[in-house]
Amino acid sequence: MLLTGWLWCLAGGVLAGTLAGMLGIGGGLIIVPLLIYLLPILGVDPQLVVQMAVATSLATIVMTTLSSARSHLRHGQVSFFWVRRLIPGLMVGAVFGAWLATQLKPQWLQRIFAIVLMALSIRMLIPQRSGEPLTDVSKRLMGLISAGMGTLSALVGIGGGSLTVPLLQRLHVPIRQAIAVSSVGSLSIGLSAAIAFIVLGQQLENNSGLFGYVHFEAWLAISISSVLFAPIGASLAQKIPVKHLQRFFAAFLVIIAIKLVIG
Repeated sequence: MLLTGWLWCLAGGVLAGTLAGMLGIGGGLIIVPLLIYLLPILGVDPQLVVQMAVATSLATIVMTTLSSARSHLRHGQVSFFWVRRLIPGLMVGAVFGAWLATQLKPQWLQRIFAIVLMALSIRMLIPQRSGEPLTDVSKRLMGLISAGMGTLSALVGIGGGSLTVPLLQRLHVPIRQAIAVSSVGSLSIGLSAAIAFIVLGQQLENNSGLFGYVHFEAWLAISISSVLFAPIGASLAQKIPVKHLQRFFAAFLVIIAIKLVIG
């Protein structure tokens, strides 16, 4: 890979890792557009650029969110009650979303997703009712919702924090705990989808390695810097006031939505 390509990937990993630790997201908003720009320069077939950008983004999310999840676990913010209710559905949905991404043109789904994110960002700015977390929600309902979130996340190469955090906030889960659980969810989505993309990519012509739709060199460069900076983001999440964190996350959702509309 060209030196400039390595530098761009390292810089993207720094930003993605910081955001992953601070907001519980995987950094796909940064990585996918970056790879869509870089992959053609690196000689990737134009017909495979989008799928490979999404797959490689999800593979980097595995490394980034593994680091941030460990940091949140050390801070004691990971609620295993919510982890058990969300992770199975997220993983199943991620595999299905990876398969869809290799079969469909995702533009129309991106635009629907953008509308959903806009609605979620507005909801985040509306004051939440105080009270204990709503732990009596049906496990089946949570499974269906999380499967849908996993599918959408894998389709566009985003770890899922942009959906998981607002869902947990709606259930009165404290914002810092929601971000911590989301980091575990993003790890599950990234791992499941990346494996699916690797397996599905074995059918590609001129597949030179064992990584299918995942571009190994880009994955390595982004992962190195994102893993180093994810703990920094997790530490920031413990220090920033809750109201500021909510507003920052809402603004981040708007940015995601705009990127999806114009992308």
